[in-house]
Amino acid sequence: MNRLHRVIANWQCALAMVVTTIVFALLSPPAFSQATSATIFGSITDASGAAVPGAQVTATNIETNFSRSATTGPDGRYQLVFLPIGTYKVEANAAGFKKFEQTGVVLDVNRNARVDAVLQVGQLTETVEVKADAPLVETKVPALGQTVNNEDIVNLPLVDRDVYSLLTLTPGVDMTGEASDNFGAPMRVTLINGSAFSHIGSVNYTLDGGSNMNGLRNTGNVAPNPDAVEQFRVLTNSFSAEYGRFSGGAIDIVTKSGTNRFRGSLFEFIRNDKLNANRWLPGQSALRKDPLRRNQFGGTLGGPISRDRTFFFFSYSGLRQRTTNFANTATPITAAERAGDLSATGGTAPQDPLNNFAPFPGRIIPTTRFDPTAKRIIDQFIPLPNLPGNLYEAQVPRPRNSDEIQLKGDHALTTTHRLTGSYFYTTGSDKVGLQGNMPWVIRNFKYTIHKWVASDTWIVSPTKVNQLNIQYNRNFGGRVNLPAISLGDLGSAYKIQGDPSLPQIQVSGRFNLNSGIAGPVAGSNQYQLRNTLNINQGRHSISVGGEMILEKMIHDTLLNNYGVFSFTANNTRGSRNATADFLLGLPNTMNQDAPTTKIVNSWYWGLFLQDDFRVHPRLTLNLGLRYDLQLPITDPHDRFLTFVPGVQSRIVTHAPAGLLFPGDPGVGRGIVKADKNNISPRIGFAWDPFGDRKTSIRGGFGMFYGSTSGNQWNSSSDNQPFAIRQQFNNVKSLTDPYGLLPGGVSPFPYNYTPAAARFYAPSAVSGISLDYKWPYSFQTSFSVQRQVGRSSSFTAAYVSTLVRRIPTTMDMNYPVLTPTATTNNVNDRRPYLPGVLSTIGLNKGIINSAYHGLQITGERRYSRNFSLKGFYTFGKGLDVTNTQASTSSVSGATDWNNLRLDRGRTNGDRRHRFNVNGIWRLNYVGKAPLPVRAIAGGWSLSFIMSAQSGTPLTITAGNDRNLDGNNNDRANLVGNPVLDSGAGISVAPDDAAALAEGALRLARTPVGELAAMGRAGRAYVEANHDLAKLEMTKSNFISIASHELRTP
Repeated sequence: MNRLHRVIANWQCALAMVVTTIVFALLSPPAFSQATSATIFGSITDASGAAVPGAQVTATNIETNFSRSATTGPDGRYQLVFLPIGTYKVEANAAGFKKFEQTGVVLDVNRNARVDAVLQVGQLTETVEVKADAPLVETKVPALGQTVNNEDIVNLPLVDRDVYSLLTLTPGVDMTGEASDNFGAPMRVTLINGSAFSHIGSVNYTLDGGSNMNGLRNTGNVAPNPDAVEQFRVLTNSFSAEYGRFSGGAIDIVTKSGTNRFRGSLFEFIRNDKLNANRWLPGQSALRKDPLRRNQFGGTLGGPISRDRTFFFFSYSGLRQRTTNFANTATPITAAERAGDLSATGGTAPQDPLNNFAPFPGRIIPTTRFDPTAKRIIDQFIPLPNLPGNLYEAQVPRPRNSDEIQLKGDHALTTTHRLTGSYFYTTGSDKVGLQGNMPWVIRNFKYTIHKWVASDTWIVSPTKVNQLNIQYNRNFGGRVNLPAISLGDLGSAYKIQGDPSLPQIQVSGRFNLNSGIAGPVAGSNQYQLRNTLNINQGRHSISVGGEMILEKMIHDTLLNNYGVFSFTANNTRGSRNATADFLLGLPNTMNQDAPTTKIVNSWYWGLFLQDDFRVHPRLTLNLGLRYDLQLPITDPHDRFLTFVPGVQSRIVTHAPAGLLFPGDPGVGRGIVKADKNNISPRIGFAWDPFGDRKTSIRGGFGMFYGSTSGNQWNSSSDNQPFAIRQQFNNVKSLTDPYGLLPGGVSPFPYNYTPAAARFYAPSAVSGISLDYKWPYSFQTSFSVQRQVGRSSSFTAAYVSTLVRRIPTTMDMNYPVLTPTATTNNVNDRRPYLPGVLSTIGLNKGIINSAYHGLQITGERRYSRNFSLKGFYTFGKGLDVTNTQASTSSVSGATDWNNLRLDRGRTNGDRRHRFNVNGIWRLNYVGKAPLPVRAIAGGWSLSFIMSAQSGTPLTITAGNDRNLDGNNNDRANLVGNPVLDSGAGISVAPDDAAALAEGALRLARTPVGELAAMGRAGRAYVEANHDLAKLEMTKSNFISIASHELRTP
């Protein structure tokens, strides 16, 4: 009966934890917390190999004296979970045996360290000591990945001291970098094993157990400086059911904690242009190099508040960088042209549109005919040429500043409760000029991020440990265009809606005065909660838990409210000369948008069950099941739409037939119904075939569901009828842009209401397809790992990732190619409401991708002053269109009626990758006199070298070959594509014979013959090395020399 009561009590406790998790998930917001701890497990036997049940096993962190104990079961096995990372001492005690003690067990993030003990008969007062780390071979779980520890972070060369740059040390990481088109705050994009990005992300970033992401595009947030990071772990394939929502991989960063010793550091890293090479533009540049002044400075301090119980760690880092942006391709208006003399100007002789298009005599335009606004732009903003050939060379300052604070505390509340709290704050700005090729608009990016994480690890019983994580993440940035001047301030009747900004002006063949979409506010408040209960019951190690995320996003975007003006030679109302048209103020087209503020909310729930089942002492089965539920993203103002041909909306009654809105029959607030069937099984095994813990054979297969993003869903609000994004083809002039519109009245400002929604024909709309389903992937891996000696190991693995239902914005109103098709009748050839609707972009999950690869890894752990790691991968990734675009949806298809034309290698595909890195501590003067040690001691030499084959290359024709209104068609191949080494592909030149050949081939293959992503570009080698001196007495790290080499 007592045993029955214990069983019932155990199940009641487990049930209570599951219920608690679900209740928290229903009432509060969640978090990801998989990535802050590690596990020690093993077996205790006697000299004959028999199990020793009831033995007491204790693991003690040697720096904090934190300890955790467990009792071996009937089979002599034990497990200690949720241990903070660090170096441990493991002790085993049993009556009638000598005490066993092993020191030097290093716990990295998510490591499963196996420590087996053979007890010898004797007294407890006697001790058998072993000084060694746990075996390097993983014999418990099938997950593939790599841990970058503090030794690597501190010593390996980091040119910009960016922790994320070390992600490429992991086999399977295709690329990592900051997106160039962010909303103000830096956006980290990482691709793993051919994973897609496609506006929704596929990699999960965590910091101290909490999500370190922004849901607008599901990109990674800023990481702390290297001196604040203890280590990080990259998971690339076959990870457990505890991980969900992102199907490509996981990046877990853990910051440093305080210990029983006070430790600190001060640092400053200085980079400048003194040793930089000159710009390689012989005879084309007077500015030899870009100035650079980069200072990164700060410090750390950590230690005890109450010895063995309460600890703190603090870090500050600042960045002050001054450099420039460079351009030298513009051909500005010359002094003669400013006087109206175009006799030396290229192109067709300018014709007078007010005189029946008769040529201007002598190619001279009277200055009285100059457009007043164009003249003011020339006088105030456009410089004279400063290079031969009437070119202009410019350098525009680019200042960049940032500050960050990392604070962490650990407190042993009781012997069964351990609390951890972490706070990360960072703010920064970056002013970027030269959006085009002449000074014009400066984009000022600013951001502020706050991140709080709190966790409680509760030892419920010797076999049950619960971990609760709560997090709040606030990430907001903004993009402001400077100077705050609009075209209306320069004498034009142009009416801007929203914050003022200079327009975008493109004069074909001369110069680009470019701008960029601004938005003063973009970001989110993210609330998270996660609970995990681990139960060690006999041969089962069970993890059960759940999580929830609520993210409230704001995206304030001005779009192209400043106006985009294009001056070309084919303007039928112009002078047939782009330069003359600019002087006369006669743009070919003008685009103008109304700004919009998008507010969306996202809810996500996840439940998981993972059982690592020891079928045999040498074989573990890993069985997992996960349930992901992300509700469709909603807008409080219901600014979404979808399209169903022929159905009339009841909400916006005057909308073109087919456009439906939230509240219409069958259309919810998030457009689609929740995808409630996202159950993903995971299965794997880990086998120690010889029982010596030096060889493992592992394999795994799993299903992983993806996510949606705020910007993916809210893009509907950027288009009609919620915001006007209109191209005007009948612009009277730069000074009077609306003069030819009905009544000469501007359609701006515009603010959407369902009763007063405007549609300007032909209307371009965007929305979510009613049949949209969440993306998912299948991951497969098989690996063999072998330890050689005490400190080296090698792994060979086959890895596969198959992604399904990648979303893309598909044009449902794609024009039909007919015998009479031209570029001028595109909108007349659309299947739905031609002339009323143009593109109907619906977000649909219709794209697939595949990756298969061989990954070989070698590692020599730090021993005898030296460590070495490296990998080689041979793989191939395939997709349809570009699913790896950094922060946008899948790029447009060549032909939406035949997506197979765009099947090819993924954008980031590199057939061969090789990386090797090492650290050599030059500690060979330990017994020398003090002066010698002070000068020659403490030095280290480290390096990173990587080599990879070229990325895929698609050659485009630069024109609209298939007459669909898009200039993204591919070129035809001329001659033999297999040429001598070093030779390239020949593309048809622009002559009559080639045009005739092109016309012939157009009839057969209207999109061009060269395959999408069909050829490889150049390979490159990159090497970085660092010579450094580590002053142990002051804990200062001083970089003496660092060098980067790239060979294209």
